[in-house]
Amino acid sequence: MNKKLTITAFLVLVLWSSFLTFQLFEGNEADLPNGIRDGRTPVIGFVHGDSVQSNYAYILDREKDLFIALKKAQMAIQRKSRPLQQEAQELIEYANGPSATQDEIMMAKNRLAEIENALNQMQNQQQTDLMQLESSIQGDIVVKLSEEVEAFADESELDVVLNWGRSGEGVLYGAAAFDVTQGLIDFMNDRYVPATDTLTTEIEK
Repeated sequence: MNKKLTITAFLVLVLWSSFLTFQLFEGNEADLPNGIRDGRTPVIGFVHGDSVQSNYAYILDREKDLFIALKKAQMAIQRKSRPLQQEAQELIEYANGPSATQDEIMMAKNRLAEIENALNQMQNQQQTDLMQLESSIQGDIVVKLSEEVEAFADESELDVVLNWGRSGEGVLYGAAAFDVTQGLIDFMNDRYVPATDTLTTEIEK
């Protein structure tokens, strides 16, 4: 009797495992893009990203824009800071002179602190503005490059364009038919088992 129960339980387990395996593969296949499900071989090309970076006229022009903006910012801050620097030099010379009283020396020190703070604020603002400009230019380059690579891939009948080098991402362009991003996300989320949140458990108690 026990032997029959054991055999029956074993058969049920095998059938259940086969069912789960079938569901798993059937579900994954359904989530795969058409290009992969159809077994189509993608046409792949690669580019040297460093060469693109140093030879694409659009990138060179935008880098030139950033360089010009940097020079203009440096000239502007020099022009704005010159009167403050001159005032600071005069205060230092007067405070070190023989006719300066202790009160005047203290006033000169306080004013020098104000001038230093003002110059630091000007410099920090300049750096912030330049960083924002650089970020904006980099964003423009990414958008432009993505559009142009996609157009080139369509015209050249390429499904995937890879980057060979240390600059940029590994894939510069990929046809939607070979994009498994959502399938991977679904697969990983299905396998993910969240850890027990001790703090939440304690609060619920």
